[in-house]
Amino acid sequence: MRIRNLVFLGFIIYSVLMSWACRRGENFAESGVRLQFSADTVYLDTVFTGVGSSTRVLKVYNPSRDAVLIDRIQLANGAQSLFRMNVNGVSGNDVRNVELLSEDSLYIFVEVTGNAQGTLELLYEDSILFFNKDVKQWVNVVTLVRDAHFIFPNRYFSETEINYSVIPCDTSWNDAKPIVVYGYAVIDQGCLLTIENGANVHFHKNSGLFVFNGGTLHVNPSDTVTPDYDNPVVFQGDRLEPFYRNIPGQWGGPLGCIFVMGGSVNNIINNAIIKNGTIGIVADSIDSPQANLRLYNTRIFNFSRAGIFGGYGSLKAQNIAVGNCGLYAFYALGGRYEFRHSTFANFWNQSSRSTPAVGLFNFFESSLASFEVRNIHQAYFGNCIIYGSNINELGIEQFPGTSINYNFRNCLLKVNPDTSERNFPIAGNARFIQPIVNPTSMNFEDITQNLFAPANAQQPAIGAGNIDDGTRVFFDIKGNPRTPLPDIGAYQFAP
Repeated sequence: MRIRNLVFLGFIIYSVLMSWACRRGENFAESGVRLQFSADTVYLDTVFTGVGSSTRVLKVYNPSRDAVLIDRIQLANGAQSLFRMNVNGVSGNDVRNVELLSEDSLYIFVEVTGNAQGTLELLYEDSILFFNKDVKQWVNVVTLVRDAHFIFPNRYFSETEINYSVIPCDTSWNDAKPIVVYGYAVIDQGCLLTIENGANVHFHKNSGLFVFNGGTLHVNPSDTVTPDYDNPVVFQGDRLEPFYRNIPGQWGGPLGCIFVMGGSVNNIINNAIIKNGTIGIVADSIDSPQANLRLYNTRIFNFSRAGIFGGYGSLKAQNIAVGNCGLYAFYALGGRYEFRHSTFANFWNQSSRSTPAVGLFNFFESSLASFEVRNIHQAYFGNCIIYGSNINELGIEQFPGTSINYNFRNCLLKVNPDTSERNFPIAGNARFIQPIVNPTSMNFEDITQNLFAPANAQQPAIGAGNIDDGTRVFFDIKGNPRTPLPDIGAYQFAP
């Protein structure tokens, strides 16, 4: 071991001496050299007030055959700058006497912590200045800073290991400024949180919204009939860089993203986009025929596990589109569910997926060889699409000796054509009324951008819905009327 250390030490000394020898052989330019840059402007991503950005890199290149001694590299706003700079490992807003060998380069790392308090949005600019003898050059640095209302945790629940804070009763969130949540924001017993059209709600990693027993969440509750498709409430992560626009798993802790406790009451989510988390909505146990959660005109997509998880929950939904999830778009483990004019389209491509888009189960393994049954008292799907990239996108499994009360009416389904590979027949099964099974094609507008409207007028879902459900849900998710015949799914085709 001692010999190995001596050899390693000798190698280090040799490398340093060779580097010093090379530097001694360099001739430093006697006059200023115009340096070259990888960009004339460094754009940092939009950040919230008080939150640090990701790091951007500027490469500085010396095109000369002589080495250059850069007298000074500094941020123009000096110590008052919101930007931070690191020059080849040396941190500071004013770095001096930087050597740059001939035809060599160095790296400058830039980040920012913005401050836009009192202003909804602020464009912040600075410059990196380079002084090299009589040559002065600069590169602009730019970021957009958004002011926001932050909710930080001030309590800890050890049983589930979550940090949380309790929202004041009868709180309203609107589009005046974004809301940024750290930990879980809890709607307490007897309290109401109302979120208005156009609001942007951001969640940090491992954070979410928790509707406690007796609490109520209202998202655009006033008009569930005619949606405002282009002005939704958006629930998403707090990374604003374009790279994160469609990245799953950015938010949601042990309870998922939006956790609706069984004892909460009269929850409504309408005209919303919920995206890029772990499990979008968790409908917790409730032993009641009355739904405590209603979903209208809502898009749920890009979740690393599931879009909606019903754990013996009770919910009703219409005009919802759920897609591109790592396991299930909708997973039911017991409970009561009613979906009308909804689209479940799972084209997940982040990893392999063997699970169906929709799974209905009435049991789980609580311990080794021990099973617990949770009855599905109702699972109704009317004028719904269940489709995706797998050979089978509908799973129904029931514990021996039990049954599941499910019904599919005028639904477009993609299932394994080999009936021996699934647990339910469709042909001759009274639980499936006028289904469209495994159409030769079902093309959507753009699955990569989570746009699940029919691609054109030739799609099999068009005009194939039943009138009863079409009358109940007269307008589609965009506000288009379902006349003269309703299409299957959340979207009515509009050329």
